[in-house]
Amino acid sequence: MQENVKTQKQESKPVKTNSWTKNIVTDLDATPFYSPRAVWGFSFFFTVIFGAVLLSSNLTDKKAKWIVIGFGIIYTTAVIIIINLLQQPNTGLTLGLNGVGAVILTELFWDKYVGKETKFRIKPIWKPLIISIIIMIPFLLAIIYG
Repeated sequence: MQENVKTQKQESKPVKTNSWTKNIVTDLDATPFYSPRAVWGFSFFFTVIFGAVLLSSNLTDKKAKWIVIGFGIIYTTAVIIIINLLQQPNTGLTLGLNGVGAVILTELFWDKYVGKETKFRIKPIWKPLIISIIIMIPFLLAIIYG
């Protein structure tokens, strides 16, 4: 019995201790979330709306979900307008602006709606990654052949 208690205590310890993963645990009772790193990556490499959808799927409060998604839509729209006003595609600027939005999602919204110290298990990103790639393919083709 004592051995079982030790195993459970070991499972609730954080997996890693850097700032991105300090709250990740292996405890099966912990809620599975898409991690801040996943939210940041989707925001940076796709657009902020993708990261916002990922973050919002971690939330249970419907108002908070819509605030996060609304931010993602408004921010992504603003980035598109800025890039189009420049009249020439600039990948560096796009990634930079996406990076700023990603930081806002992971630092401001994550801390406010999920909580800075909330312990969670990692939710696999494969399904949203495949969906994101499928959504982005027509846009990439339009840029290449348009």
